[in-house]
Amino acid sequence: HDYCGDHDGTLALFKKMLRSGIRPDLVTLTTVLPTCGRLAALKQGREIHGYMIVNGLLNRNSNDKFINNSLMDMYAKCGDLRDAQTVFDSMRNKDSASWNIMINGYGVQSCGELALDMFSSMCRAGVKPDEITFVGVLQACNHSGFVSQGRKFLEEMETVYNIVPTSDHYTCVIDMLGRAGKLEEAYKLAVAMPVGDNPVVWRSILSSCRLHGNTDLAQVAGKRLYELEPEHCGGYVLMSNLYVEAGRYEQVLELRDAMRQQNVKKIPGSSWIEIKNDLHVFFTGDQTHPEYESILACLSPLTCHIMEYMLLD
Repeated sequence: HDYCGDHDGTLALFKKMLRSGIRPDLVTLTTVLPTCGRLAALKQGREIHGYMIVNGLLNRNSNDKFINNSLMDMYAKCGDLRDAQTVFDSMRNKDSASWNIMINGYGVQSCGELALDMFSSMCRAGVKPDEITFVGVLQACNHSGFVSQGRKFLEEMETVYNIVPTSDHYTCVIDMLGRAGKLEEAYKLAVAMPVGDNPVVWRSILSSCRLHGNTDLAQVAGKRLYELEPEHCGGYVLMSNLYVEAGRYEQVLELRDAMRQQNVKKIPGSSWIEIKNDLHVFFTGDQTHPEYESILACLSPLTCHIMEYMLLD
């Protein structure tokens, strides 16, 4: 289930295993922990951590870096950086993956200074940074708006750390520049980067164009994106939203016609919430949840209150 991306099925099977009285071993637990991280199922992840401690599968003297890294990664992906840091601090032996998890965790949560402090501590500890380290560092610069530091890290990767930047590193920096409103610089870097053309880069530029209302550059980025991924819905949706915000409704209709001609289907948005140890998943327009009527009955008056507040405002 986990290998095929069926994360809900993985947790359901794990619960069935527990109900049947079979005690999970470390192999099972380190398989389920990443699933908890991907679904942000923090409560279930904590329960697994507690089970490992109570049953002697984990203790402060454990040398198994893989187990501790799995725990750290779960907490970081669930946004619980305090517990991730606690696990990190309890480890006697840390490898590059241990440091990378914390750097990336702080970076994604916009704790840029903590991420860069962690990177400095990593270097002082004599652990050599790798490609994944710099993805985390550049993400930290991106999410915290550290533009000058991000530029400097990209420049120093090869000259100082002997690591050749990949498309992932360029994507981080291009996204950072775009978010900061430096669209021309982002575009020039996308064109000049010495790695293969990447649709993720152009989606990033397109998203930044929407953020800053630059329809001219958006059309350039959109055209390149359609050439690279003519059947992917992301570029069409971004361009459509940009045209709507600019009041260019004729172009919106043209895009929708192009999507129909290319048989491009928009992937419905989804969200999920964990309640009483159960994970509830919702899709846009989905009415299949067993509590749908009750949920709708609660949402309707809430929507009315929001609309009244907006009218008064």
